[in-house]
Amino acid sequence: MPNLPIIVIGLVAILLAVLAVRRIRLKKQSEQLSAKLHRIPSFESNRINEERKFAISARNESFSVDIATDLETSFASRYVTFTQEKEFTRYYTDYYKEADALVPQLKTFGIKPSEVILKFLHDFDNIGKLVGLHNQQVIRNTLDSHKLFFDHCLKYPLDEQQRRSIVSEEDNCLVVSSAGSGKTSSIVGKVKYLIEIKKVDPARILLISYTNKAAAELTERMGIEGLRGYTFHKLALDLIGQQTGNKPSICDNTDALFVKIYRELLADSRFRKHAVEYFVDYQANEADWEKRKNERRQQLSEQKDVRLKALLPDMDGKQIYVRSEQEQKICFVLSSLGVQFRYEEPYEHPVADAMHSQYKPDFSIHFERDGKPQRLYLEHFGVDEHGLVPAWFAKDRDISYEEANQKYNDGITWKRAAHEKFGTKLITTSSADFYRSDIRETLRRLLLEAGVPLQERTDTELYSMVLPAGSKQEKAFIRLIATFVTLLKSSCRSLKDVLKQTDEADDRRSAFVIKNIFSPIYERYVEVLRNSKQIDFTDAILQATELCRATHPVSYDYIIVDEFQDISIDRYNFLNALREGNPPAKLYCVGDDWQSIYRFSGSDMALFNDFARFFGPTEINKIETTYRFGEPLVGLSARFIQRNTAQIKKNVRPFSVQAKTEISFQSYDRKEYCNTIGRLVASIPADKSVFLLGRYSFDDYYLSFMYKGVKESNRFYYIIDGRKVEFLTVHKSKGLEADYVILLQCNKDTYGFPSLVSDDPSLQYVLTASDRFPYGEERRLFYVAITRAKVKTWVLYDVRFPSVFVDEFLHPEKVAEENYAKHPNANKRWTRRADQFLLTLHREGKSVRYIAEKMGRSQTSIVMRLGKLEVGNNFDAI
Repeated sequence: MPNLPIIVIGLVAILLAVLAVRRIRLKKQSEQLSAKLHRIPSFESNRINEERKFAISARNESFSVDIATDLETSFASRYVTFTQEKEFTRYYTDYYKEADALVPQLKTFGIKPSEVILKFLHDFDNIGKLVGLHNQQVIRNTLDSHKLFFDHCLKYPLDEQQRRSIVSEEDNCLVVSSAGSGKTSSIVGKVKYLIEIKKVDPARILLISYTNKAAAELTERMGIEGLRGYTFHKLALDLIGQQTGNKPSICDNTDALFVKIYRELLADSRFRKHAVEYFVDYQANEADWEKRKNERRQQLSEQKDVRLKALLPDMDGKQIYVRSEQEQKICFVLSSLGVQFRYEEPYEHPVADAMHSQYKPDFSIHFERDGKPQRLYLEHFGVDEHGLVPAWFAKDRDISYEEANQKYNDGITWKRAAHEKFGTKLITTSSADFYRSDIRETLRRLLLEAGVPLQERTDTELYSMVLPAGSKQEKAFIRLIATFVTLLKSSCRSLKDVLKQTDEADDRRSAFVIKNIFSPIYERYVEVLRNSKQIDFTDAILQATELCRATHPVSYDYIIVDEFQDISIDRYNFLNALREGNPPAKLYCVGDDWQSIYRFSGSDMALFNDFARFFGPTEINKIETTYRFGEPLVGLSARFIQRNTAQIKKNVRPFSVQAKTEISFQSYDRKEYCNTIGRLVASIPADKSVFLLGRYSFDDYYLSFMYKGVKESNRFYYIIDGRKVEFLTVHKSKGLEADYVILLQCNKDTYGFPSLVSDDPSLQYVLTASDRFPYGEERRLFYVAITRAKVKTWVLYDVRFPSVFVDEFLHPEKVAEENYAKHPNANKRWTRRADQFLLTLHREGKSVRYIAEKMGRSQTSIVMRLGKLEVGNNFDAI
């Protein structure tokens, strides 16, 4: 084709022409954009009114030199908040998009972007850094120019970290404090700085603390007219009263109201039946602490009895301790049927021989027929429907499974033979009966067939027997109900939501308790308050929150919150409603996540540890100098608490290198416990203050037998070595300090430190999520305990079984992961179904480790449960 070269040349020429035109246009675009960027109105001029903007424009003052210069000019000597930085960035975003899109095209055509464009892109990409440098300089200048104020606004100069937090102008400022770090001083300094330096009207500042005492202390320390500290509750009540003209009446004794409602509901047979069912089928099987206290046991934290306490006594009024939950249930059924019986009463005929000790049947049932006394025997055999024992029975005795079954069944045969020989009547039940039928109906049928007259108890009689009115058990039960209701309300959730969650978790036990016990009381509680035109303190916060959202009756420039680690969901919602405005009030919140110990009051650590997610961009400041105690306690306590990686990292340091505070771990022998405390108190100089601290309010139990107690107002003292020594729980000691502290009974025990008392599983649906670290809250509580002393802390522990916390300090090499291991089902009750699954797995020869992983429990828990089931199946009696 002779014209092909010409065509190709023509196409190339056209392409080159197009490219040339495109290149010319791009150059022109670059020049136009450079001019445009050079004449961008400044950020500040864009924010002023049109008339002022025109005047500035006429003098050619409205054009920005560059982003960096504009930032310095627009915010001269002023702090740039996250919100302002976002506005400033947004102002330049369209220009940035245009430049960012053009530069790659210029480079494609070999056109070098102008310095104006390149500098603009560079500055835009570094706005965050520019703002940071600007703010640092503003803060340095502010601190320098107001040094005299910070040196003298309190009785002593504020430290650098306190000053830094005070001058923060961020919309949200979280001050992470430490034990004894002067958080109250920081708050007082902040308020005085706002009023005296920033000239903020005191009426525009809201100051909130958690207790009346703390709020009063802050108000007194301020000494500023028109400014007062509030609690959340007091603020809510005042706000409702002012806006509605009708200040609510507070039910000031909700505990008494819960008792009253509970008593009234007991008249309902269904409710009463459910309460009894809770204690028979669902209550935790724990050792009888009250019994051991009343008997004045000499051993502080003795090992728990392997037997379980039956709910009701035998025919002689004696307490029964049985070998298993199944036998425990049999005891209750016999009592509910009005049967007279004794547990493990010796057989009426001597049968001891070379192979067997004297026979003690499980239950001896006594009744009369035709005026003559009769005795019926009931044996409970721990075998399945095939008459087979669990596989672990053989392993524990190091015998074959066949031998284990032979031994057990030989025992059954021997018992039956004894009854046949002497003509005594025997009825039997087995573990299988608990899985395939209603044990109550099974026993009822067997007893009637044996001619035993039954006097079945009414629900009212059963309740009175199980839970006597006014008993400690009943009080604890009502306290559990009240706790659930309070947590439900403070979490801002509904019963419907909670029950849905139990269904999703297939937690029938919690669903039963919530639906049949908690729910009726909650509904009646709400109804009684409404009819009496009263509210409780949580209602006050909820109502005030709704009022603020609807009408915005108050407006503040600054809201300052003390003890922020104790914030709960209802208070969080209230705080958000209070700060609403244009612009919203600035938040200055102070707290210590290492001392977050009120989860059972609804506090939610996530609101503190993940502050920015809930409140928006946040500046975090730390105050890490402690003015209370010195080394080595500073370093030891910080390492202890920071083993939990959920805690915010801090570099706590003493106010002086000369400051010394000791921590000593003092073992004691149970017989010398009180004398040990006496010697420690005697060693303390008379002019020094002392605290006795306990994990529980009854940890001073043994002291009460040796030393005189004195109550003054709300404080309790013991007279030891001629001096008054105050006893406090660790919870009540928070925020307080003494020269010396003696921490009592740090033992490994159910009522030790950490506490091993299991929460009722139903509470997990209304409690805030805990951190996953084992004993997280108990660790924080222990940290609070050991950081109260200025001179020395003694940690007392029983030499036989020290707390895992004590071991962690003294023998860290001994503390294995299993000591702290938490498992998904760790706090769940052992149900019949779980027991059956456990026995099935063990019968199949699965290892303890495999079963633990399969069931979501610790290996220790599995071994202990197998041991309990073994005892319950009466193997030792054969």
